[in-house]
Amino acid sequence: MKTIYLIRHSAPFIEIENYDDYENVLWDDYNRNMILSSEGEENAKKLCKLDELSHLDAVYAADSFRAIGTAKYVAELNNLKIRLDKRINERDLGVKTISELPKNQTLDSFSNKDYKFGSGESLNEVDNRFNTFLDEILNSENNRVALFIHGIIMMSFLQNNTDFSFDGRIMRLVFHDKEVYNDNMKNPMVFRVDFEDNKIVNIEYIDF
Repeated sequence: MKTIYLIRHSAPFIEIENYDDYENVLWDDYNRNMILSSEGEENAKKLCKLDELSHLDAVYAADSFRAIGTAKYVAELNNLKIRLDKRINERDLGVKTISELPKNQTLDSFSNKDYKFGSGESLNEVDNRFNTFLDEILNSENNRVALFIHGIIMMSFLQNNTDFSFDGRIMRLVFHDKEVYNDNMKNPMVFRVDFEDNKIVNIEYIDF
């Protein structure tokens, strides 16, 4: 059996005056440069209290400061280097500023996974790059791997593999007739996904 831990990065972020008007600053810079506040750092450290995350074979992170900043504690706990891979990065929104996005962009994306705005990615495109990455992990020698990723890529994977609903606030997941999650999205949050012969046999939310 192989186990993949999907871990959404921590929060909150430190306040930076340059980004006060975040909807109208350059999104690519803002997205990559959000840095965990001291509270966000403490929230990330709490992940080390999970026994499940103390015997890992590899730690991967999206290429953003908040994902790397969350991953570093678990990586150090396991005496591992963080591996970066752009295939697990945040979705490309296809805009220069957030103010350009339609108001219902997120909900529209989950109801139609081919939907995209401008030159950005659809969720199907996000899924394709993530699944390519995941296939490589499942065919590697590593049996226990933690992925520090962003909320949208995590939710899109879960939508594909559970009975999923999301109203813009509450996410509900059911796997094999068992409710896995029914609450707001959190930062950080951890889902365990178990595979046998590269097929998902278990999905569970790990509370801490």
